[in-house]
Amino acid sequence: MRGRIAAMLAVLCATAAFAADDATWPPPAPTQDRMHALQAVIRSPESTMRQREAAREELANLLKSPAGRGRETPAEQRKVPPARAAIEPYPSVVRPLPPIASSVPPAKGVAHLEALPAPKPPAMDPRKGSVLAPAGPFAIDPSTGAVLHEVPGGYVDPRSGRFVPGAGR
Repeated sequence: MRGRIAAMLAVLCATAAFAADDATWPPPAPTQDRMHALQAVIRSPESTMRQREAAREELANLLKSPAGRGRETPAEQRKVPPARAAIEPYPSVVRPLPPIASSVPPAKGVAHLEALPAPKPPAMDPRKGSVLAPAGPFAIDPSTGAVLHEVPGGYVDPRSGRFVPGAGR
């Protein structure tokens, strides 16, 4: 039982120690007169909304303890902080090129040039020196009549597995 009472006294003493300054009440006469004037402004039907709000804020500041005076007013507490600047989370690595303006085609009857893709050189069998005749995805060796299959970079003879470099895919 004594331990509990000692704990309660310790808590009360600690709480009293946190109160750094004592509130003096009633406030001095000039402060009381200002409070009555502010209350009259709040009650008055002739006062505008801004006057009432300013009177409320000043009265709230006067009612605070001396340690709390001059801190943020309720209006300042209600204000929304300004928005932060937008920041790109990842900087763009490559910026796309602007669209290339296409040239206007010439009128009918006017001479013009068209660029064609370069022709593929003919595939040649390096052993025999013969030119292979391409036929779609295949090539035919005219000397033997063998059908070669197209692969990247040339042709392959399926019977022997021999690779013939040329203009394949």
